[in-house]
Amino acid sequence: MAVIVRKFATLKREVKSKGFFRMAKIYADRLAVFTLSQIYKFPASWHPPTSMRQYRITVAGIVNSLKPDVVCEVGCGLCSILSRVNSPNRYGYDIDSGVIRAARLLRSSALKLQVGGLSAVALKHIDVLILVNWIHEVSPRDLEMELSRLLPITRYLVLDAIDADNSYGYRYKHDFSFLENRARRVSVTRHPGEGRSFQLFEVIR
Repeated sequence: MAVIVRKFATLKREVKSKGFFRMAKIYADRLAVFTLSQIYKFPASWHPPTSMRQYRITVAGIVNSLKPDVVCEVGCGLCSILSRVNSPNRYGYDIDSGVIRAARLLRSSALKLQVGGLSAVALKHIDVLILVNWIHEVSPRDLEMELSRLLPITRYLVLDAIDADNSYGYRYKHDFSFLENRARRVSVTRHPGEGRSFQLFEVIR
């Protein structure tokens, strides 16, 4: 009974802060993601809907401001960012085959989706490489090694940096010092309530 009371109190606070219609959309979107996760066997908790995590709209806006021809997102999930990018060539990679199958069902066939991580990327040129919401699980050394191969063919990087005072328990909080003399930071963008920033780097030629 106490659990039900706590959950009801939490729901009441969320409705008050976000509004009834947004909360209704969030719950509907969560149900849709959960249903897909049961069919395609991927963890729903790793892929909350954009109605819950609206930073994806912010990231897509950063990318669109560059007017890119070729965009590649590694860790694309259900392609909530990539589907909002305006580019004739959009490539998405994710190590979870189930979520890639679900994304193919949800998204336009114009998105070229493949199972794999950074090591699977085999493009000749990338205008914008998006790596957000997962690199905090990768050590700076491993991230540097993986990225070094792609920097020569990449113009811009979009990365997320966890705030130093973020207490959530992320494994790594990158400062991207390994990019010194290899890429320059162009902008730092924040989204309310995220506890991290979205950083745009231009690769130095």
